[in-house]
Amino acid sequence: MSRGLRTHLEDAVLLSITAAGVILFIAPLLLGSRFPQPVLLFSALVAVSALVVLAVAVQTHRLSTRLLAILAALVAVDAVMRLVIVIGLLGFSPIFFLIIAGGFAMGPSFGFASGALTLLLSAVLTAGLGPWLPYQMLAAGWVGMGAGYLGRMTGRSTSRFTIGLLALYGGAAGLTYGLLLDLWEWPLLLNPAASTLSWAPGLGITDLTRRFAGFYLATSLVYDAFRSAGNIILIATLGAPVVVALNRFRRRFLVQWTVAQPALGATAVNISTDVGTPA
Repeated sequence: MSRGLRTHLEDAVLLSITAAGVILFIAPLLLGSRFPQPVLLFSALVAVSALVVLAVAVQTHRLSTRLLAILAALVAVDAVMRLVIVIGLLGFSPIFFLIIAGGFAMGPSFGFASGALTLLLSAVLTAGLGPWLPYQMLAAGWVGMGAGYLGRMTGRSTSRFTIGLLALYGGAAGLTYGLLLDLWEWPLLLNPAASTLSWAPGLGITDLTRRFAGFYLATSLVYDAFRSAGNIILIATLGAPVVVALNRFRRRFLVQWTVAQPALGATAVNISTDVGTPA
């Protein structure tokens, strides 16, 4: 399988999972509390999706079994970090640093699985199981996946310019993660008649956008800004050495062996030279 075909296959799987995830986020905006929230089913589906992505990446030689061990270690470390700092500092949590750095160095499949499985494991450790879990897993997976595509575009460079871009990405991802979680939560929490910022059934796109923007600015922007700023600071200060270390692991553990095939003409000559003709 050619390198280009392997890349397209990986991208197709990620795109399919992303499309299904977008539907999961949009459905509550259309149905409100009528949208079912089977936590275990949705969480299991996201976790299985992450495992499928990893399996495809291994089969197409984008990852290796040794790199899966690195993934398991990063997920465990990140989950423990969230166990120590469950809420974080006014919205900031350090768990996104390793998700972003891992995705940048190892690729979008690694990044998606890292984000989704980290949130799953940390939820189990902190007893944080609830209807929010599959949405947190998807959003964190997308954060890691986006970092993987940024790494692919920049050649996983650790120059100041590239680390600066990665830090800006981390800032944007911190805001986007919070916005996505609010987008799911908004139709389920507020009484439609409570205020002009509440979700209400039957609203058009313009009214939904206006109300949600007001809700987000009033309730979540400052909180998410701390997450964004924390990501920027961590990546700017620690991003380069961590990405260098992960790049080293990727080069060491992602070796592709090829066997050179001898030319047919050379083979024929060797046979005729080595095999004698009986007298």
